[in-house]
Formats: sequence, structure tokens, C-alpha cells
Amino acid sequence: MRLQIDQEQKEIKSHGSYGFPVLISYERLSSFDTGEFPWHWHPEIELTFVMEGDIAYQVNDSVYHLKAGEGLFCNTNVLHRGRGYRAPDCSYLSVTFHPRILYGYSSSVIQDKYMNHILRSPGLASLHFKKKKKWQRKILRQMEKIRGLNREHPVSEELQIQMALLKIWRGIY
Repeated sequence: MRLQIDQEQKEIKSHGSYGFPVLISYERLSSFDTGEFPWHWHPEIELTFVMEGDIAYQVNDSVYHLKAGEGLFCNTNVLHRGRGYRAPDCSYLSVTFHPRILYGYSSSVIQDKYMNHILRSPGLASLHFKKKKKWQRKILRQMEKIRGLNREHPVSEELQIQMALLKIWRGIY
């Protein structure tokens, strides 16, 4: 597999649909042609949850060593890439979503009060979630919940995914 990126390194891929701008995908580093995914960016937020193995996940100049059970928040429009670390491979859940799934419409109170300062902050390009801190554990549990919802496909799947993403955002906020 190869990421489709343009000359500006923007990923050319649909991350969900206009009606539900969320893409949940299961990835393996070994499925990429080079065993890693290259530098790229997109206007969506990306949450990564490592299921097996480990990954060296780089966001701008920061490199994170993510192990099984850990996660990462990658903000909008931020360059990032991933490659193997110590394990022979890494499988991970990627949840990529447009922020409007959380704020609804432009200039809403949710966007202005709770989101813009994070989305526009150069100092918040990424966050590493570990089980050691209670607030981060809560976020990791929500990421696991999204994984379960995506597997089970309950009647209210989209609503429950949106609620989980809102809980994750509240933790980040």
C-alpha cells in the first residue's frame, strides 16, 4: 500500500463523507510498501491507538515511541509520519475526522469556545496518551470504545462515535 499524497505532501484521501466526516481504519506498518508511512498532512484530526507492537510516530520535530495500549492526537494540518521502532511490526487503529463533527457549524459556540484555540495552536500539534495519567486513560478508553463500535456496528453507531469523540475532545480541552 502507498499513501496518495500531492506535491505539497497533502494526503489525497476521503476521510469519511460530508454527512459523517469520520474514517476509522485498521492499519499495519508492514502493509505500506516501505514498511512505514511517509510525511503527509491533512485538514482532519487524527487519533491513533496502537493495538500491537510499537511505532516511532513523528509529528513535526517531535518523535513519540507509542507502545501497545497507547495513543496519539495529531492536530489538523500537521506533518506526520510513522515507522517501526523495536517490534517487527505495528498494528494500530486510525480515527481521522473533520473537526466539524464536533462543533457542527462554523462560528458555533463549541467551535469558538472549545476548539479554535487548540486547532490553531502551534504548541498543540500532538499529544501522546499513556495509561499512567487518569485523564489520558479516559481518552484511551474512548478510543477503544470507538474500535468496538466500529466492529459491532450498533444501530446508533455514528451517534455513539460522535459522543466518544466529544469525550476525547473534552479530555484534550
